[in-house]
Amino acid sequence: MEEWRRSFWRRVLGELRRVEEEFGRVEEELFRLMREAEERMGCITPLYNLYESGDEVILTADLPGASKEEIDLTAGEDYFRIEAPCRSPIRGGESRRYILHVRLPVQIDPESVRARYKEGVLEVVARKKVRGYRITVE
Repeated sequence: MEEWRRSFWRRVLGELRRVEEEFGRVEEELFRLMREAEERMGCITPLYNLYESGDEVILTADLPGASKEEIDLTAGEDYFRIEAPCRSPIRGGESRRYILHVRLPVQIDPESVRARYKEGVLEVVARKKVRGYRITVE
């Protein structure tokens, strides 16, 4: 019986190593595709942080060189989309743009979204969508 257990755990650990290696290959491919997309767009994908705080979802994104008038922010119930110039002109007079599309972990009320831009950082705050209503029983 003891040999069976050892054999079982060796197989399990072997399978976990195989999954880990496959995940590493997928991760490398994802980063390769991201670098290719960044080269085509001309700007790196902006660094961002997304977190929940109480009944709000908060996104901060680094957009150095943009001005608040040029930032295009769109919010849906489950996403934020940000587009802004990144101030690195390429040949032919074209300007490059930051493009960031973030899926949210919860649904939000798009009408509640507030945003401010200061010193190259955009902060977006939205209230989480209420999933139900509290009913008073009489």
